[in-house]
Amino acid sequence: MLTSTLPDQSYYTDPHTVVHMYDGKCEHIEKFIKNARKTKIKGKQPQAIILYHEDVEQLKADFFSVYKIVEAAGGVIFNSKNEILFIYRRGHWDLPKGKLDPGETPEIAALREVEEETGLANVQRHEHIHTSYHIYKDRKDTKCLKPTYWYRMSTKSTKLKLQHEEDIETAEWLKASNFMKSGRVTYGAIKDVVTSSE
Repeated sequence: MLTSTLPDQSYYTDPHTVVHMYDGKCEHIEKFIKNARKTKIKGKQPQAIILYHEDVEQLKADFFSVYKIVEAAGGVIFNSKNEILFIYRRGHWDLPKGKLDPGETPEIAALREVEEETGLANVQRHEHIHTSYHIYKDRKDTKCLKPTYWYRMSTKSTKLKLQHEEDIETAEWLKASNFMKSGRVTYGAIKDVVTSSE
């Protein structure tokens, strides 16, 4: 999380969170992230990292400048029973998403990726509900930051044709509350997206 306000004291004592004040030097962002990822809190990696600086716009610009930006978009698809379609790939429950093609808008990419990955027909895209961020290294070892734009979607169709070449093994329609309580292996960002969709 990037913020302009001093985090609440509870974050400093949270065993899953690392907090750091940004000193305005870009080279320190990368070093901090690297060290934070190596940090073990009670034998586990932190689940959240908070960077704060009084000028959050400077912090955001500096943070983004450290990475190659790879934009993506996806959808939280609801059926007529108000259930969300979750997909299972690479050992995690996820939501349909993918990278933007050159010149493509997030709105168009989100709908295209959902249709490609699920095979669903007649999907309606609605409002933007959340933007998540993910840091990773690509095959060339380039440090990347992936902002993913999430949209609420709906469909009356239930016939799936999963895109197995994208490692999607199975899919399931679940109520958001049931998914959150289920303890299924997923990413923190996906939990945030599901919470934003309620």
